[in-house]
Amino acid sequence: MKKLSILLVLLACLMACESVNYVPLVAPQMAAATKGRRIDVATLREGRRLLVHRCIDCHTLPPLWHYAVEDWPDIINSMAHRASLKPAERDAIVAYIVAVRSTAR
Repeated sequence: MKKLSILLVLLACLMACESVNYVPLVAPQMAAATKGRRIDVATLREGRRLLVHRCIDCHTLPPLWHYAVEDWPDIINSMAHRASLKPAERDAIVAYIVAVRSTAR
């Protein structure tokens, strides 16, 4: 019984951690949800990949809804040097975040 309790606590912790750092996979409908400009799925996938791999090098990922959509370009730009992001990479990350936020409604 004690082992089962420990297992359940560990499972709950894993689920809680996953929900904080949840970064949805790119879906085709996300490309159409980028507020008037169509972004291709490949760019969104690259934005997600960069967000997960470059940003997590320095800190945990904030929930994508924690900041307003309008704040994300400045947030990404402020950290671009530390993450060695090129302008196209910054744009891809922002496009991914905007797409996620637009489809989450």
